[in-house]
Amino acid sequence: MSLKSFWKSSSANKLIVVVALIWAALAVVFGIYDLEISKFLFNASNPVGKLVGAFGEIPGILFGLFALFTFWAGSNFKSKSNRAFVFLGEVVVSTFLFYYILKLIFNYTNFDFKFNSLLGITLGFGLVLLSLICLYTFKLKYAKFSKKNYLFAKLSVILFVVAGAIVEILKVLWGRMRYEDVVLGVGKFTAWYLPQGITGNSSFPSGHAYLGWILIPLFLIFLNKNKIWKWILIILTSIFGLFISLERIVTGAHYASDVLFSGGIVIILFLILYHKYFLKSSGKK
Repeated sequence: MSLKSFWKSSSANKLIVVVALIWAALAVVFGIYDLEISKFLFNASNPVGKLVGAFGEIPGILFGLFALFTFWAGSNFKSKSNRAFVFLGEVVVSTFLFYYILKLIFNYTNFDFKFNSLLGITLGFGLVLLSLICLYTFKLKYAKFSKKNYLFAKLSVILFVVAGAIVEILKVLWGRMRYEDVVLGVGKFTAWYLPQGITGNSSFPSGHAYLGWILIPLFLIFLNKNKIWKWILIILTSIFGLFISLERIVTGAHYASDVLFSGGIVIILFLILYHKYFLKSSGKK
């Protein structure tokens, strides 16, 4: 398919092209001015930035849990093996997400807790039980699920998992040093387009920004129902994604390009999935 035919085929495709062009332009700008932007915005003692660093991932993680449980509630598997595979996957992923939230809280409060201790193992079983309870509760409450809500859950789970996997893999392979470490003299600044390999550094791209932008699909809950709430959620989730991204630059945890790529990965992948699951299924262009 040519770019021209891709552009004409749907409104979602037009938006994908526009977002990709804006993203590419910003990638060029940040490739030149990344360091200057960080120098201008950097404030390591910013209290808001510290809170974002500690808890900014939690809303995105909770959204991921909600999407996982909602997807399970609306699923109707013909194959028992597929059902068992998805069920096991949901338990493992949701248990890990609950664990990660606890880890963030313990780190912030400086609570000395070892997950490989007897108490930690006991807590682990408790988190597994919590996941099972949530799966059962959602299945019981949402046994009869509309096709639209199921598609919202399916899109959100794919977005959460795929975008998250891309971000985490790039973090490991890119090996970019954070600005806060550059300030301390630990290492040198490198442009985003120069991957350093596996160095143990993980500035590019931003995990916080990915989890900040992951809330975008929330407006789909009100799609074709309440246009006011739909636009309110689009605006609020966009502001939240921008806010998390900005604060990560302010504290020196990331560069502008780090948060740009995370946001771009989430937004472009969302638009592709939206076109596939909502526009195609409804026949809209």
